Amino acid sequence: MRHFEHSHQVALIQWAYRTRLPAAADVKPGSTIGAYLLALPNGGKRDPREAARLKAEGVKAGVSDLLLPLRRQGMGSFWLEMKAPGKKPTDTQAEWLVLMRLAGYRAEWHDSWIKAAAALADYVGVRAPLQVDP
Repeated sequence: MRHFEHSHQVALIQWAYRTRLPAAADVKPGSTIGAYLLALPNGGKRDPREAARLKAEGVKAGVSDLLLPLRRQGMGSFWLEMKAPGKKPTDTQAEWLVLMRLAGYRAEWHDSWIKAAAALADYVGVRAPLQVDP
């Protein structure tokens, strides 16, 4: 993960841990978005042996960076791909987002933590952040 993408994803996670979820039957009272939002570290450079081992275990290219496994707005969860500002998903990442949408999930990519936070806020029903990008 490049530096800018990393810094935006870190900022998003920090926001998520500061942002409380609305009361709901499927969340622990007082929980934050960060309690449920998780990273899926599928990317990164690996030697061929390690890559083959992980692929055999089910690691897939293109899987989104983050998952919020909460059912909202009639969708099963929220898959989120983070990109550096001005960058777009690879073809493999874009195809994963299509697959997830077809399966009934909200699946998006964003090149800014503010945009990603606004999308997550909309999904769970909280106010979006008003801060500017780092």
